[in-house]
Amino acid sequence: MNVVDLARLQFAVTATLHFLFVALTLGLVTVVAVMQTRAVRTGNPEQRATRMRRVRFWGGLYVINYALGIISGLTQEFQFGLNWSGLSHIMGNVVGAPLAIETIVAFFLESTFLGLWAFGFDRVPPRAHLALIWGVTLTAYASTFWIMVVNGFMQKPVGYEMRDGTAYVTDWGAILTNGATWYAVAHLVGAVTLLAGVFMAAVSSFHLRRDRHRDFFRPTLVQGSLLAGFGALVTAGAGTVHLLLLEGYQPEKYTVLMGTTGPELDKVRDAAVAAYGQGDWMPPAWVGGASLLMLILGILLVVLTWLPATVARGKGPDVPLPRGGFRMKLPTVLLPMTVVAMICGWLSREVGRQPWMVTGELTVRDAIGDVSVAGMVVSLVAFTLVLGLLAVVDWSLISHYARQGPDAGLLGAGDLFPDAARSEDERDDTDESPKAELHPSY
Repeated sequence: MNVVDLARLQFAVTATLHFLFVALTLGLVTVVAVMQTRAVRTGNPEQRATRMRRVRFWGGLYVINYALGIISGLTQEFQFGLNWSGLSHIMGNVVGAPLAIETIVAFFLESTFLGLWAFGFDRVPPRAHLALIWGVTLTAYASTFWIMVVNGFMQKPVGYEMRDGTAYVTDWGAILTNGATWYAVAHLVGAVTLLAGVFMAAVSSFHLRRDRHRDFFRPTLVQGSLLAGFGALVTAGAGTVHLLLLEGYQPEKYTVLMGTTGPELDKVRDAAVAAYGQGDWMPPAWVGGASLLMLILGILLVVLTWLPATVARGKGPDVPLPRGGFRMKLPTVLLPMTVVAMICGWLSREVGRQPWMVTGELTVRDAIGDVSVAGMVVSLVAFTLVLGLLAVVDWSLISHYARQGPDAGLLGAGDLFPDAARSEDERDDTDESPKAELHPSY
């Protein structure tokens, strides 16, 4: 493998792993913010305490993923500095400002809001505490937007001109309203909603299949399933629109993703040679397979994600749920399916752009800095080990705390929302202990 192949492989590995951290973070923070909003708005103290226990539980899982995701993001920053100096030298005037804003939003505003929220459960007034988690949510999506602005420009460069081999911005409005950005943002919002919903349903079904914490996890099984179904529909709709528009600005990618062969493929190949000069300007054929797998999994997710909700929806709290069966076990299958579909979607978008770093303007080869093959191998191994370890630690911690149940979370004291929030099946059979009061902050 030459230095270009190694650079591509390294970016694919690191970006894919980091993207999975980001996707679960974006989905879960929205879920937690909505849960806390419902808790603060209710006037029933016991119902409010129950909902705040859910905020504490799901918020703890979110914080674990966020913390390790930050480290994976730092690894991405190191990679850009080591390997992709050509991108900054040629396109830095365009991509530098959005990336700088994203860094300020993510590492300063978002982290500050999150720290105040995580340590403020029994210290900050309820409405101010709620405002903090919405601050985390909005800055998280703002951070994602600026990243997608850069990515959209790389997919469909607009609002710039080249002078002496360097790009200069001529129209920020065109860059910020780039269709390649906004359709991708809609697609991404649907995908992270899908992932968060499936994750909620999988954790809830795990406990319900073991007949534990029924009143706590029965609602989140329904909510997660419905959320996943809605996210799947949004993802499919936005993805379809985006694919139809792709032919206009990335015909080579469109041709490969659609599996076009024969004279039509030759026509697109000849048009690329006429536009860019001699060379192979077509993305690798295997990316079409990744796109097809994404499509198949997407259809299955649209159809199946709703089913777990039918196990519990409309049934009273005293009605026992089936502990086995297809619908109750389904979320544990849907979760890896969703992850694979998201990876295939990332490959379709990014690998489908090859051999370009910025479509029609900057190739991957020209974007790579002066790095030797040995140096690229060392950094590839190092980054892969770091990110692989982070992924293992992240999943291990999330699995551990998810299995522990509602009151083993990381946020606040263990008795922050005590017995007043617990349903009859979670209390002692003797019911001799005095009923604790709701925490004064709530």
